[in-house]
Amino acid sequence: MRRTIRQLQAVTFLSSFDRMLIAPVLPLVAADLGVSVEVAAGAATAYFVGYGVMQVGWGVVSDRFGRVPTVRVALAVAGVLATASFLVPSFALLVLLRGLTGAALAAVVPGALVYLGDAVDAARRHGPLTDVMRAMALGTALATVVAAVLGDALGWRAALALPGVLALVVVWWTRTMPEPSRVVGGTDRRAFGAVARDGRARALLAVAFVEGGLMLGVLPLLPALLQGRGMSVTLSGVVVAGYGVGVVVFARVVKAVSSRTGPASLMAAGAVMTVASSLVLAADRSGPAVLAAAVLLAGGWAFFHSTLQNWVTETLPRARATMVSLFATALFVGSAAGTAAASAALGAGAMTRYFAAAAVVMAVLGALVVRARARWR
Repeated sequence: MRRTIRQLQAVTFLSSFDRMLIAPVLPLVAADLGVSVEVAAGAATAYFVGYGVMQVGWGVVSDRFGRVPTVRVALAVAGVLATASFLVPSFALLVLLRGLTGAALAAVVPGALVYLGDAVDAARRHGPLTDVMRAMALGTALATVVAAVLGDALGWRAALALPGVLALVVVWWTRTMPEPSRVVGGTDRRAFGAVARDGRARALLAVAFVEGGLMLGVLPLLPALLQGRGMSVTLSGVVVAGYGVGVVVFARVVKAVSSRTGPASLMAAGAVMTVASSLVLAADRSGPAVLAAAVLLAGGWAFFHSTLQNWVTETLPRARATMVSLFATALFVGSAAGTAAASAALGAGAMTRYFAAAAVVMAVLGALVVRARARWR
């Protein structure tokens, strides 16, 4: 199982690496293709939308053809699309390619979660889930640094094309990855009906939507905030990489304490750190403030999201694949909405109000979710 976990970490690493690459080079994209930074952020929004809406479709394919073949085909398609970004002549085509790349990579993370749900008992699942999340965080951390350095040295096109090559390498390496020996449930009309009828499942999907908007929506714009104050592309990428490094560190903490700390307490800690992150950004958006906020947001993601993710895999076991797919859909459609809202606030010069509102919403969401998790049976 150890090798399989490493392979799952590799595919989820690549998914996060590709998703965050565009963040530090958005101003370069805007300058090269003749649009504003707020408009350029539409490429990130398109990625999140594609990533979100294809979750269920890939779930159906996964149930029909298998977890591993589905993930490998999706990676191959994403590799071609990412490589094509190097030659894109217009912003409209870039948005299309980023949306399609996100749609292809939508198979990866939920596929890994369902794989673990099929292969690992619930009592032992939190550790492997945290391992996978740590790989995703590492992908996020390296993406901002690598993209920033490549953007300064070779241009944004080289940065966006890099995952194309990496995807093909990962496709080759995962050729020996076994199918899970135990598959539970499936993605069919009965499973959708089970989710639709279950009030707790619907509530978790709503939480995922809001969480995505609050925790992921602003991430693509953090380097742009710093570059708008005169910071270089490379340095802004290094600062925002604090988020990925923070998730790597906090994921280890969560893994260490999860066996002796209740899930409600873990989620409470994550909610507090997320609120603190928004309050820091509402007060100050200098380099040190953004670094501090990124680390706090990383802690919020590690504590709150990993626990919510594990909660989802325990909900409706016979419809697990459907539930996980819908969870990811809600999360990343929420992310797209959050990025669109943050972009609008940036264009209107209203980032202070945006972050203050985000802190209030997260405080309310955290209180409600922690209470619900404490009562969950």
